[in-house]
Amino acid sequence: MKNYSKYIVKIPMILLLIIGFRLHAQTTLIKSKAFSSEVSLVVQARLLQALDTLLYHINNGKLSLSEVDSKGAELSLSIFSSIKELEISKKKDDSFYKPQLINMHAIGVNQYLISIAYIGNNTLRAIVCFEAFLNPDKITFSIPLSYITQNWRIKKVGNITYHYLDNIDLSRANKFNQNNIRIAEKIGLQPEQFDFYLVNNYHDILPLLGYMYDSETAGQETDGYGVDGGYIFSIMHNEDFSHDAFHYYAAKIRTHSRNSAAEEGIAYSWGNAYYTDEYGAMINQSQLVKLLKRYLKLHPGTNLLGLFDKNPPILPAKTKVRSLLASLISDEVERRKGIIGIKTLIDCGNGDDNYFRVINKMIGINTTNFNIEVKHLLNECR
Repeated sequence: MKNYSKYIVKIPMILLLIIGFRLHAQTTLIKSKAFSSEVSLVVQARLLQALDTLLYHINNGKLSLSEVDSKGAELSLSIFSSIKELEISKKKDDSFYKPQLINMHAIGVNQYLISIAYIGNNTLRAIVCFEAFLNPDKITFSIPLSYITQNWRIKKVGNITYHYLDNIDLSRANKFNQNNIRIAEKIGLQPEQFDFYLVNNYHDILPLLGYMYDSETAGQETDGYGVDGGYIFSIMHNEDFSHDAFHYYAAKIRTHSRNSAAEEGIAYSWGNAYYTDEYGAMINQSQLVKLLKRYLKLHPGTNLLGLFDKNPPILPAKTKVRSLLASLISDEVERRKGIIGIKTLIDCGNGDDNYFRVINKMIGINTTNFNIEVKHLLNECR
């Protein structure tokens, strides 16, 4: 990168402040024409230089821990890393979204919120908000999670620290704490402690992570987020996150790429089906088994292998029949081969070929006898 210092000394400081001169020419952060702020020009210049450097490091894979505030640093690093993808359009038109500074205001002593919008071809891709800390020797950044939730209530339930605005279901909270311990210990790991934020829907999660708007997820409601850096964000304000807790722990023992059928099956069995029902409760395996039996009774010629392969939407709330069938298979693996069998299933490698290779070896289920064997497993479920 060029050294611009010899040119800077020849330009009046006030001019630099007005035109928003960028020290990192590789980045494209500019002030929106509508930008206005009561933050002093001197502080604006310092914050913009630091943010410009942060974005340059993000886009070039050079983001370091020293640029991030220590509280929740791992989560902030993870979210900041995702920003790199915002500039590149997923459309096949080679267009790019460029960041523009749209807001900056103080929220405390030497503490600021800075918002940038990614805009291209008159289209808004995202609005991202950073919390900035003006320290004597450096400026650090974080997602605005702590600032937004500073007045929320806190309740510790075993290894889980819940953060919530209004209410908490302690029976569900205790259940998740127990499941967290059980899942980790079953595969030989130490249960971890998590910070768990209760929100009403996915749309309410995004601002906590710094995304004030994201065109890719606009309208998305029924998902949660986590486990990321020790943080969990609820699915539709439900206190149980057992499904993805399993995925989190499974990733720690897996040595091959993830097999979706294998892991989703175990997650449906050991945890839940991820999504909530109309009453806000987690949908579980036994509920879905009853619904599948009812479906098969109405459609007696149904091919179970076809359901597994094509995964048609025959179950409620985005739950998956493929994962349900895989859960019956994982239960049989655990019954006959124990945890060693489950670990083998987790680590079978990506793709259905690897999945069928392993389950055929352990319990004799393959594509030829799938309908007969899995129908038997289904009938055994009460």
